[in-house]
Amino acid sequence: MNSLRARLLAAAALLVAAFGSLAGLVLERAFQGGLQQAQQDKLQTLVYSLLGAASINADGDLTIALDAVPDPRLRQPLSGLEAALFNESGQVIWSSADFLQLSTAEIPEVGEWSFHRLREPNAFALSFGVRWIDLAKDPRRYTIVVLEDAAAYDRQVAVFRRTLWIWLGAMLGGLLLALLLLLRWGLAPLRRLGRELHDIEAGRQVQIQGSYPDELVPLARDLNAMIVSERNQQTRYRNALADLAHTLKTPLAVLRGLADETTLRAEQRGQLHEQIDRMQKIIDHQLGRAAAAGTRTLTEPVALRPLVDKLLAAIGKVYADKSIRPENAVADSMRLRIDQGDLYELLGNLLENAAKYGKERIRVSALTGQKQCLIIVEDDGSGFPPGAEQLLLRGVRADTHTPGQGLGLAAAAEIVQAYSGRLLLDRSGLGGAKVVVALPLR
Repeated sequence: MNSLRARLLAAAALLVAAFGSLAGLVLERAFQGGLQQAQQDKLQTLVYSLLGAASINADGDLTIALDAVPDPRLRQPLSGLEAALFNESGQVIWSSADFLQLSTAEIPEVGEWSFHRLREPNAFALSFGVRWIDLAKDPRRYTIVVLEDAAAYDRQVAVFRRTLWIWLGAMLGGLLLALLLLLRWGLAPLRRLGRELHDIEAGRQVQIQGSYPDELVPLARDLNAMIVSERNQQTRYRNALADLAHTLKTPLAVLRGLADETTLRAEQRGQLHEQIDRMQKIIDHQLGRAAAAGTRTLTEPVALRPLVDKLLAAIGKVYADKSIRPENAVADSMRLRIDQGDLYELLGNLLENAAKYGKERIRVSALTGQKQCLIIVEDDGSGFPPGAEQLLLRGVRADTHTPGQGLGLAAAAEIVQAYSGRLLLDRSGLGGAKVVVALPLR
């Protein structure tokens, strides 16, 4: 989950869902508790009315006249309301129309109440302990039990639960939508900053220009400062090399003049011209390096295949006598975030070496992984000798018979190192040399 908005939204959704579930459970428990308390109060009132209608029968036991009880359901069969009177032995001595026999009866202490929910039958039961003292001063222990069917209670709870979760779900959904809009609004400056950075990479603007919240102002300011500093550093680097080249022009011109002196032998003039040309090539090479931008933080992606096509076409013209058969196996969609000048010089050096030391075939391919891109240049020449890593050092050559300064692989290695990459030398499947350039994806 790399998106900041997705992370915040997921965290907010989890928090809202947890809070909503907890709030729903609390409200449901509170409603059930209030409903059960009302049920207990109603049954207690009925118990008091039953005690008010109680009297002693001819056997000296307590009985209740149903005609004196205000709730008519006790006189109706299957009404859902039932009552019974137990003696101290737990035997029923009086009951309403169709009192259900209980497997175990709650027998509370005298003056104590016992209220609970029965599963079989599905009813609420309220028990009250009584000690009845008649005129004969013969106190007796009784327990009065009232049962009321819980179906109506269950229906009320079901309706409340359904209504509660529908409305609570709708409210939580609305809250999540509001949070999404709030996150979108709150993260809009970051998206705008990302678009500006993309425009800088694409070359459509030179620095961050938008107005941002106080928290992002230091970031935008530092990014602009980094961009300006990087460009100034590149300018100073180019100017320094240009000044060096300009400074060396006069000494080189003097040396060329001396080389043309007739007093020198032809052999000496030839050697002097050769060394002067060598210095000129080195200067031109460094000026070319200065013209390239070098590694930059914000660069536009470069299409790799068209650039390889151009270089292979140029190599084919230079080495037309070899009848080189180039093969470009780079995908059209392959792009690298690297300066185009650096990429030209990197691949140009590698392809020139492949053409110079190969026979007929040159193959260029590229692969991408999760963290790096591999550019592979192969030829069908004699390949690298043992200890080929030394070729990456400036001035070291594998073939001293072929003209060159030994700067190609060393220059390529410098460019790759500037981009925090690696340059590997191996044996090609074509039979010759294989150079693998591993560049980190940015």
